[in-house]
Amino acid sequence: MKPQNAPGMHGGFLHRYGPLIARLLFAPLLLGYAAMKVRALMGSVQADALQSFPIAQVALYATILVEVAGGVMLVLGYRVRLAAGALIILFAIVTGLMLPMVGASSGLGMAYVDQIVKNLAFIGGLLMLAVHGSGPVSLDARRAARDSVR
Repeated sequence: MKPQNAPGMHGGFLHRYGPLIARLLFAPLLLGYAAMKVRALMGSVQADALQSFPIAQVALYATILVEVAGGVMLVLGYRVRLAAGALIILFAIVTGLMLPMVGASSGLGMAYVDQIVKNLAFIGGLLMLAVHGSGPVSLDARRAARDSVR
């Protein structure tokens, strides 16, 4: 029995370019968040506060590294499953750290709920990439085709 997809979907435009479009739409979020963190480090009060918490500083630098590397890997379609897995772990940790903040007073709790829901959506999208890979228009597909010829 044929799946209930639109006619010509399986070998068509969306099958070929859908994963590329999804990766290109997702990556700017990661790169944008990393850029905001770098800007915050450059001369802000947060940077001064981080100086007294070396673990927080290391965690922030690691987060920036994972977001930048993951974003670039998604754009290029290079080892997308690995990048998605690392980003899932990052977002799961960050989301777990936010959970206790939900009960915060002065309306901040709702802002944390929004961030948690956003992170869960990110995890869902990344999980799709981890399961299905980078798609046919990617360095991963190019490498797989080259390896199958050898």
